[in-house]
Amino acid sequence: MSSKQYHHGDLKVSLIEAANIILLRDGADALSLRAIAAEVGVSHMAPYAHFKNKKELIKSIAESGFVQMAETMEAVAFELKKDKSLTPGELVLAYGASYLEFATLNPQLYRLMLGQVETSGRKNKKDDIAQAATADSMNSPLIESTKKPFILLREAFALRGDNDEKVKAQALGAWSMVHGMAALIIEGHIQVPKGTSFKHFLAAATPLSDQFKDSL
Repeated sequence: MSSKQYHHGDLKVSLIEAANIILLRDGADALSLRAIAAEVGVSHMAPYAHFKNKKELIKSIAESGFVQMAETMEAVAFELKKDKSLTPGELVLAYGASYLEFATLNPQLYRLMLGQVETSGRKNKKDDIAQAATADSMNSPLIESTKKPFILLREAFALRGDNDEKVKAQALGAWSMVHGMAALIIEGHIQVPKGTSFKHFLAAATPLSDQFKDSL
């Protein structure tokens, strides 16, 4: 999409896309309603038809980010299924590797996504991100979007036939692991060896790697 053009009726989508361009190019500090209006090429007042303030813009960007991440995870699994029937272990690894790739390719967006989860209305900012996936009372669009990666992982683990409680625990554990690993890689605390795929790195790092040997 040209940053100076948008189709009639798609202004909100264009504004969010422009915000992602600014994020990638200039970082989160450069985000503002005026900046995304200039990026799209519309009046500085135009974004206010869709966002009351910068906070609403950030929430929409975060929501879009989680949706994009889940769609990327699903697309990877779909491509793999064309060649063969995936085992649960293969599917979990495919999702995890896709998660890491999305986060590391979009570090500024990923930081914003995680930061926005912490400021989306929960009283205790130290609550684990996993609570967003299990708190039934939280049904805002942003909270719903944060659940998507967890739901995919839970569905993959469920294919092994374990009970619901165990499946949920396994999915939360896997999500927490890739979340933490992604953050550490982005901040430079973990270096993935050159030539090593995220899939192989994740399989080697996880204590569940013995269960996933058939996926390598």
